[in-house]
Amino acid sequence: MTVPSQPLLPTDVPPVPLPTDPMTGPATGLAAPPTAAPPRGFALLALLACIGAGAAQMSAALLTLTLKATQLDAASATTTISLSSGVAGILTLVALPVVGALSDRSRARLGRRRPFLLLAAAAFVAGGFLLVAAPNVPAFVAAHLLITTGFVTATVTCIALVTDQLPAERRGPTAALISIGTPLGALVGLAVAVPFGDDLAPLVGIPTAVAVAFLVLLAAVVRDPRPQHAPPAFDLRGFVAVFWVNPLRFPNFTWVFTSRMLVFSGVAALNGYQAIYLLQRLHLEPAGLGRAILLTVVVNAGVTLLVAPAVGRLSDRLGRRKPFIVAAALILATGLVLAARASTFGGYLLACGVVGLGQGVYFAVELVLATQVLPDPENPAKDLGILKIADNLPVTLVAAVAPALLAIGGGGNFAALFVAGAGAAVLGGLVVPLVRGAR
Repeated sequence: MTVPSQPLLPTDVPPVPLPTDPMTGPATGLAAPPTAAPPRGFALLALLACIGAGAAQMSAALLTLTLKATQLDAASATTTISLSSGVAGILTLVALPVVGALSDRSRARLGRRRPFLLLAAAAFVAGGFLLVAAPNVPAFVAAHLLITTGFVTATVTCIALVTDQLPAERRGPTAALISIGTPLGALVGLAVAVPFGDDLAPLVGIPTAVAVAFLVLLAAVVRDPRPQHAPPAFDLRGFVAVFWVNPLRFPNFTWVFTSRMLVFSGVAALNGYQAIYLLQRLHLEPAGLGRAILLTVVVNAGVTLLVAPAVGRLSDRLGRRKPFIVAAALILATGLVLAARASTFGGYLLACGVVGLGQGVYFAVELVLATQVLPDPENPAKDLGILKIADNLPVTLVAAVAPALLAIGGGGNFAALFVAGAGAAVLGGLVVPLVRGAR
């Protein structure tokens, strides 16, 4: 299992940028500096909301979607997961900027952000019910899309609330807390699965209830006044520009984007298919799958979080980023090859630990390099949003090619999928030296 979110270190947290409205351009008039202190405990409530959203999303992505796909038709489970993941990946790419824009432009009586917290909770509830009850693949895909909508909406809204509630000089610690919400949520969502085996109702229902409770609590407590001025007129050119940086004008940013997309393709190859791999290749029983994946999360996340701070400090001391990123990509690729060759669960856990080591090195330095090559460092929100696409696009790309790779040699060829992911990670590392103007 790979850490589902990129951790930001408390000692190296970039300030949260003002939201950029894809429909109007930078939100200069939409994100006024905070005029009142946030409610007591705001950072904790925001973290809990992100943990809840991460629990509902990651328990589905890592466990319950696979169990449901296997229930529907075990023989075609990998194809069902590929189809659903591809569609959900496309939804994520579009929803990330659009949800933020709609929230910025909202003039609802309940405020700008509160309606979207409640919308996220409703999407989780609908998706959870549909996932448990889904009688066929279309309903399964619809459930996945609803859960994805809840997660994207909750994440974008919580980040926007940090900008709304806190001045720039006080955002760092809260941003650091929010950044670990998804991996902590994965641990929570999988930990509650251990007593219930493969019973989908509690496996889906408990993480969903956690997400809804914390999102509604944040919505009830947060101060979210409705802006009095009208939103700017829709600008189609500004909307399209959110998804585009000219690669010829900004080649360094393009190489960083390409490297990240390739490395995260390796991550997606393992992350998206490990549950079905454990069932079909290592022959784990469905009732023990939750416990097994929880162990992979603990091993992978534990190694990542132990390594990242030390590597970040060493990189700062040496003033170099690129050698660490190249090394990280090679380590991650080695972990994927070990996963491809694993014949026991113990061997697979070792592979997860190596992947976690690669991620710890990568996460410690890659974002710092990225911030050094932004096309418009004075207005970083749009460019960082585009860079975030490189995290999510691999989900769709891997879902598109996975069925062909898995079919090699008659089907179930997870080794081919993981080795292809390793190759992508290596290419991602080899691209980094092409970045100029940074060490």
